[in-house]
Amino acid sequence: MVDFVSLPIPVIPDIPHCRPGIGMAVTSLSEVRATVSMDFTTTPHRLAYHQIMLIGSGSGHFTIDSTRYSCRVGSLLWIRPNQVIQFASVTNMDARLVMFTETFPLRLRAQMGMLDDSLRPCHWQLRDDELARFQRVLALIQEEFERPDQGLGEDILKHLLAVALMHIDQMCRSQHNDHREADTPSGENGELFLRFRRELESSYRATRLVEDYAAALNCTPRTLSRACRIVAGSSTKDLIDARVALEAKRLLVHTDLPVGTIARQLGFTEVTNFGKFFVRRVNVPPGAFRRGDDSPN
Repeated sequence: MVDFVSLPIPVIPDIPHCRPGIGMAVTSLSEVRATVSMDFTTTPHRLAYHQIMLIGSGSGHFTIDSTRYSCRVGSLLWIRPNQVIQFASVTNMDARLVMFTETFPLRLRAQMGMLDDSLRPCHWQLRDDELARFQRVLALIQEEFERPDQGLGEDILKHLLAVALMHIDQMCRSQHNDHREADTPSGENGELFLRFRRELESSYRATRLVEDYAAALNCTPRTLSRACRIVAGSSTKDLIDARVALEAKRLLVHTDLPVGTIARQLGFTEVTNFGKFFVRRVNVPPGAFRRGDDSPN
């Protein structure tokens, strides 16, 4: 198991411009750059908190977990804790930032499992109507953040943040033409899915078998598959393999570990099997991905 905290990837541990006693801040990209050097932001680094970023002016490129995104006015990004991120070296972008700790948000229905799920989408280009609505929500958050707290400030900010996160969830499903059920009325599928996500985070290095996860969750593989389809729109196996592939990409790019060592740490007994798995998921061999060669076989 690799502890990313110990890897030589710098981390910003605390939220800049955070109001004392509240695990949330609202600021701008330009204000953050005034306190953090450009050399730092243009090298791979991590955040120990969530950051929602809405581009308001300029353009540039931003990389999240080895995926490069072109950003312009109306681009929305959600960076989750410990994702490896990097700005392009030269950019005139400015953005509104909402930053919050993992424990700050209200816990809502199953879709808000996207709080904990690094496999969920993290970049959207908002339509004009979506942008206008989201800007109004951010304006309310900023107004409340800057208002002197009269006793309910934290609760109000938590509820306004919940509105912002639900807007993102709605836009995510809309832009992916996702018309799945929100969840069963009883919420059983949503609860099972969240339990699966937690189990996946602790077990993906040990097993990629759906049956093992179903056994750990005391349900049948079919029940687990139904929950994953309803809540995430993907099969259980695809979610497991996607999480393993994400970890493989992180290790290949941000460590000097040999491919064989990475394979063993991810539960592969043979490096050739790991190579076949990686090609199937990423379309290039592990070595080519590490070198930055994105050409498929």
